[in-house]
Amino acid sequence: MTVEVRDGRSTRWDPHRKERKAAIIAAAIETIEEHGPEALTGQIAEKAGVPRTHVYRHFEGKSALDTAVATFAATEIGESIRAGLTSGGTALEMIHGAINRHLAWIEEHPNLYRFMAQHSYAVGPTATAVSEDAKATLAAELTELLTLYMRHFGLDPAPAERLMVGVVGMVDNTATWWLERRVPPREELTATLAQDVWALIDRMLRPSGLELDPNHPLPALS
Repeated sequence: MTVEVRDGRSTRWDPHRKERKAAIIAAAIETIEEHGPEALTGQIAEKAGVPRTHVYRHFEGKSALDTAVATFAATEIGESIRAGLTSGGTALEMIHGAINRHLAWIEEHPNLYRFMAQHSYAVGPTATAVSEDAKATLAAELTELLTLYMRHFGLDPAPAERLMVGVVGMVDNTATWWLERRVPPREELTATLAQDVWALIDRMLRPSGLELDPNHPLPALS
């Protein structure tokens, strides 16, 4: 196997390339937020302050830039949801907090959310990162928390991921519907969805003999 050796003349430009790449990603996000998910390369280039032909010089085509944008957004959503999950000590409060943060992010970034929805099922070598969309991020965060509590109570955590995929599909489809209407108010929708999600979790737990009061503080996880 041949190993490419890069000398100082090449590597000294790495920080500059990294900064330029980050600037183009930021410009793409701003452009999508402003013009919608069908934002043009020329608009991104203008926002980034580079020639149009330079936009993809730092990416392996448009799909790679789409991946970078979707991954950035998914990371933001994940951080927001994690903050919501720690907002309260009862099961209902945690679910409410996560859904509220999720809907709040969508409300604040509607075009970026629409962009993620359109690119969730892209194919090709960059598809893995693009698949880290809003649904996948919410499902991962809720699954991790539910798995930890099921283990805490001595239950098999295997059903957690299966349930959360269905739950998050419901939440995200509702969010997509709500985004185009903005009724009912976000607070009201959050409360309704939190109750619906808890009902599904409760139905999964009861056959195992575990009945939890959703308004009672959950034990701290070690």
